[in-house]
Amino acid sequence: MNAQRKITTEAFDTRANLTAGLSVAHARIEKTFLDGGAVLVSVMEILNDLIAILDRMTGTMDGGTADAAIAGMQKTIEDLARLPDTEQQRQVAFEAMAEFCKSTDNQLDDIRETIRYLKTFAITVKITGAGIAEFSSFADEIRERIQFGADEVGKFGTYLETMRQQLGKARNFSAAILKDFQATIPEIIDGLKRNSALVSAQHREMKQMAAQVKTIAQGVQGKIAMTLSSLQIGDITRQRIEHVQSTIQLLEDYLQSDEGRELADMEADTLREAIAALVNAQLEEATSDLQRDCRKIFAGISSFADDAARILSLRDNLIENSRHGGGSALQLMERDISKACELAGRVQESSTDADAVVGSVTQTANDLLRGMAVLRSIKTEIHYMALNSNLRCSKLGDEGRSVNVVSAELRVFAEKLESPADAIVSDLQQIETAIGKLGLDEANPSGDLSKPLRDALETVTGAKTEMEAGMEELGREGQAVFSRISSAVVKLDFENELGNVLDECCGLSAGIMAGGSIDVSFMAEKIQPFSNRIYKLYTMAQERDIHAQYLPIDLAPAKETVQSTSVDEDDDLFADALF
Repeated sequence: MNAQRKITTEAFDTRANLTAGLSVAHARIEKTFLDGGAVLVSVMEILNDLIAILDRMTGTMDGGTADAAIAGMQKTIEDLARLPDTEQQRQVAFEAMAEFCKSTDNQLDDIRETIRYLKTFAITVKITGAGIAEFSSFADEIRERIQFGADEVGKFGTYLETMRQQLGKARNFSAAILKDFQATIPEIIDGLKRNSALVSAQHREMKQMAAQVKTIAQGVQGKIAMTLSSLQIGDITRQRIEHVQSTIQLLEDYLQSDEGRELADMEADTLREAIAALVNAQLEEATSDLQRDCRKIFAGISSFADDAARILSLRDNLIENSRHGGGSALQLMERDISKACELAGRVQESSTDADAVVGSVTQTANDLLRGMAVLRSIKTEIHYMALNSNLRCSKLGDEGRSVNVVSAELRVFAEKLESPADAIVSDLQQIETAIGKLGLDEANPSGDLSKPLRDALETVTGAKTEMEAGMEELGREGQAVFSRISSAVVKLDFENELGNVLDECCGLSAGIMAGGSIDVSFMAEKIQPFSNRIYKLYTMAQERDIHAQYLPIDLAPAKETVQSTSVDEDDDLFADALF
């Protein structure tokens, strides 16, 4: 009797320990898998951030943006490329104008000489016609017109000298500008073209490397999705523990009920032994399934570390390549465009000064043309005044003979103004043609050369700033991904994390069994309602199969239940799972 009491007491203690152990195991499994799921979700989120950064980086200076910046600079490149030729053309025009000025100077000497003779004849007319009243005012008028002509010749000479001096400065200035253009403009153009190509090349390389990182990151996301699905084993195990706990409680309630009290002592002991065996079998299989799936989960998660290391390696290569050669392509382009802006500003100033010189020469040439027109009008007036004098002298007969001779000479010398004047006009027309070649027109590329460069610089600087920020983000996020995955590998080692929590429960459940009979067929009808209550707890076919080995089942309802729950079991069984 005492031995029986001792066995009963030990069994009761073991059942109490099992109940407590199951509660501990339930709580630990629930917490461990919830924490593991949260870790995986956080890794998924940080990978999304990494992919978003890569998308922004590759979009910051994509082909379209680079093409837009390069297209903006293309007009400047074309205008700059024309400047040396334009200045060379101006130099040739200045040389030609200088030659024309030299020729015009010779013609002007002839005009001065003719004017000197005309002055002499005008005085002679004054002296010769002194006794003739009507010639006095006429002689004064001729002298005034000749003197006016002399003054205009003096002005013309001044204009010519001014042009000669301007051309001397213009030629020297143009030669200096041409030398400066030839030294700086090819450098600007080469730098812009070189770095434009470099931006395109680096963008292609960055895009390829970013695509590799994204592929790996998306692969990790796929593995995480599969792992999250595998974490259902935690919820399954938790539910199976709950079913075991409920089975133990149902047994206690049943034995205390009127229905249970109808069982004989031997029948009650057999039922306890059957339930103990059932509980132990359920726990053994739940433990085996959990350990198997945990090992699979850990194997999958362990591969994350290699993926994270590859992401870090590619990230480092991406950053290193962007800094190769003293800076990224965008940094080099920004530096060269800034330099190009400075040089273009200097070119702009020189070109503007050259335009001013051309404008001054053009103005002086126009003054010469107007002066030449005045001289031709004076020549015509003197000619007609002398002709009028001849006609008057013919009416006076012998009294006007001497004045008539002088007037005839005056007409002859006035005609001598025609030839040098025509030569000067011809020279001036050639000067006009040369001025037309100086490029001072609407097509002149001496506009705001640096504006397209400044616009391109703004675009490139903005892209470079975004790219540098993206690189910093990529550095941080890449390290965060590695750290988070490394942490996940440790935290998601469920088998090591949970230890032998269920093994202890299996040991306790085995200890409850006394080694008695578990054949309940002789009282199957009595315990059928109790068996059915337990059977309704199960959500897995495995649980029902184990149950059928130890307790009777109502086959008709059971078949219906099995059939209804076996359809699409893998898809629908855990629709309410936590993960």
